[in-house]
Amino acid sequence: MKIVILGSGVLGVTAAYELGRRGHDVTVIERQSESGAETSYANGGQLSYSHAEPWANSSVLPKLPKWLFRSDAPLVFRPRADWPMIRWGLGFLRNCTSTRAHVNAVNLLRLGLYSRQCMEALCRQTGIAFDFANRGILHIYGTEHDFDHARRQNEFQAKFGSEQKVLTREECFALEPALRVTSRSIVGGIHSFMDESGDAYLFCKNLAKIAAERHKVQFRYGIAVTQLRAENGRIVAVDTDQGELQADGYIMAMGSYSPLYLSPLGIRLPIYPMKGYSVTVAANDACPQLSITDGTYKIVFSRLGNRLRVAGTAEFAGYDTSINEKRVAPIVNASRALFPQAEWDHRLHTWACLRPSTPDGPPVLGRTPYSNLFLNTGHGTLGWTQAAGSAAIVSDIIEGKPPAVMLHGLTMERYV
Repeated sequence: MKIVILGSGVLGVTAAYELGRRGHDVTVIERQSESGAETSYANGGQLSYSHAEPWANSSVLPKLPKWLFRSDAPLVFRPRADWPMIRWGLGFLRNCTSTRAHVNAVNLLRLGLYSRQCMEALCRQTGIAFDFANRGILHIYGTEHDFDHARRQNEFQAKFGSEQKVLTREECFALEPALRVTSRSIVGGIHSFMDESGDAYLFCKNLAKIAAERHKVQFRYGIAVTQLRAENGRIVAVDTDQGELQADGYIMAMGSYSPLYLSPLGIRLPIYPMKGYSVTVAANDACPQLSITDGTYKIVFSRLGNRLRVAGTAEFAGYDTSINEKRVAPIVNASRALFPQAEWDHRLHTWACLRPSTPDGPPVLGRTPYSNLFLNTGHGTLGWTQAAGSAAIVSDIIEGKPPAVMLHGLTMERYV
């Protein structure tokens, strides 16, 4: 089957590899000059398969009024006359209940654990290099309130196959000695020992090369999509600034920009860009070897070879990708307090990206009302984590096979 994939971030590249491996004729269209140049470029680096609690949960709701007036808050809404953002926000609030959060967490965990299996198979097949580490992720908490909430979430997820270990403060220090010099309060932690980390950008570049060389996948860069043309319930062509492309099937994997191209087709998905920031610094001996999630400040740390990647914050400000230094400063300040001997006064590489987020948390995969148009989008902060599983699911659907995991809560049907 001839397939065109729109977007060459981590979701598009992984789907291209999987479909190419299965023998399909695959072409990937990307407006940038290389794969992984946007949201995948400098993300937090975590393959956090065990992280299944959505942003929309009951613990967030009482914090929202306070966060609205703080420039350093983990979650920030920039008020604007933007109906998609308003609709997204209302959907987010609707999902901030224990019942809905638990349902969404189960759906996220199911996809995450399946993605771990698929990622393991992909790495075995390809031998791909991407600064991979499989020492797990250590979640640390600065208050008893946050720690108690995390332990309850851990107990809930354990019923559905999540394996994590609750640690005391001293056990956290023993697992990651770099934390011993922190000026921050750490009351305990949870070690997600099944989780991993790596450089998503390096993964995209190398997997695209492997897909092209081994499976003849074509990557066409510097091409901007203008519209998808439909007739009689099918997509007949993709119009670009360099002409049209035709195929048997099409996959939408354009992240936050997906709704802009789907809406003219009558497909209205509540996917909205959640702006995130990252800082990359040269790593020294005072930097953690283990990937860390700061559960109180909502910041993640990943050692990527000789670099330390720090990422965090969620800002809703439309499609603005500019770097707001007021949002970077809290990341650096919290990082400096946690690892004071790291080289924070040296050159810092800052980055901002748009994460394609749904109000309930899970992505949107699979079929659309158009028989040959498929979705692989809306993964929010977990695109890197869920890429391999999402690629396998979408590939199965295209081939008419039942996916290996239940699709409940992962398709657009939940919004219809």
